[in-house]
Amino acid sequence: MEVNGVAVNDDPRLEQHATELGEMAVRAGGDLMIKRTRTAKNDDLMALITSDATLECAYSWLCKARKESHHNNSVWDVRFYWAQLKPVIQQQLLDGDYHFSPCRACKVDGQSMAVWHAQDALVLKAVAIVLTEWLAPSLSPHCKHVAGNGGTKGCIADISRHVKSYGFVCRSDVNSYYATINHRILLKQLKARIGDVRVLNLIRNMLGVLHNVNGDLKSSTIGVNKGNPLSPLLGAIYLQEMDNALAKFCKPRGLRYYRYMDDWIILCKTRYQLRVAVKLMNACLHAVKQTKHPFKTYIGRIKNEGFDFLGYRITPKPKGNLTLAWKTWANHFSKLRQLYEQGTPIKGIAQYVKRWLSWASGGVILNMPASLQQGFNSALGREVKAFWKYQFATV
Repeated sequence: MEVNGVAVNDDPRLEQHATELGEMAVRAGGDLMIKRTRTAKNDDLMALITSDATLECAYSWLCKARKESHHNNSVWDVRFYWAQLKPVIQQQLLDGDYHFSPCRACKVDGQSMAVWHAQDALVLKAVAIVLTEWLAPSLSPHCKHVAGNGGTKGCIADISRHVKSYGFVCRSDVNSYYATINHRILLKQLKARIGDVRVLNLIRNMLGVLHNVNGDLKSSTIGVNKGNPLSPLLGAIYLQEMDNALAKFCKPRGLRYYRYMDDWIILCKTRYQLRVAVKLMNACLHAVKQTKHPFKTYIGRIKNEGFDFLGYRITPKPKGNLTLAWKTWANHFSKLRQLYEQGTPIKGIAQYVKRWLSWASGGVILNMPASLQQGFNSALGREVKAFWKYQFATV
């Protein structure tokens, strides 16, 4: 997808892969970089961020993420002058003299995103690479979007295996999570974890960067924009006190807690346990000035029809308890219609459907017959079937 001449990826999985050049750099120096990160001194993290191995990994990520960008995009300048730019960036970062350019604010699928200058995106990615490795041991294992904690599929698979043993659930998320992160609270949390003043100042400058909104430059004291390579890590840190508090409560009682970015689930055996967990949750959210989403929160008994989480419907049945959420089907049907309106050949649409089914069933034990029946028997599914039946009849 391209916005204002910039290729924007709304699928974070694509940004985790390197180009062929990047893969070579990772194989050659990635393991060494990780070992250096884990043995580095807390007050000299900037030396790791500015190392050749880290910057080359960040550079290869940038090339992959913006390989389809418009020819006027800043990524092509960075790629053309990379050999000259790298030592300049390294020196500016080491001297604490690096400044971010204003980033452009835009709308993608109705959501606000920031488009960073290619050089700034590269620097932020380098910071994310080092800090993720440095802070990984201190992050909660219940925060599933952190690398190595299972991801979406691991989280869903674990919930579907254990949900039948519990009778009550709290499923919630934060109302406009990233847009309401308080900079002062976040910087205080980071200061307790990071000893390198240069890194802290760099993140402070990043949070205070000006946003170009239709030509007007605006600043803010709250919010971390989407499209920022550091957003997943900062999102994990900001609610870590809630992760720790709920994990401490759940573990000795045999309860289960999972968080993926700003979505979380607490599985409880009794209503009293649920009340205590919800009280803890509310206190932790209040401490960081966050509120639950009013329409995406369910607290109570697990019903036979189950609940939705991360695009799946999970029910308490002993077998075949995992199907697709209605919103997942709605997004799929909307994409099919969009492909048809764009003139995509039938073969191309079939390939998309095949990839989508592979994604939906990968990594989890999905009740595919029930999922297909659920999707195509819905009002939207019947409409799509009628639409495609007419299209094939007129071919």
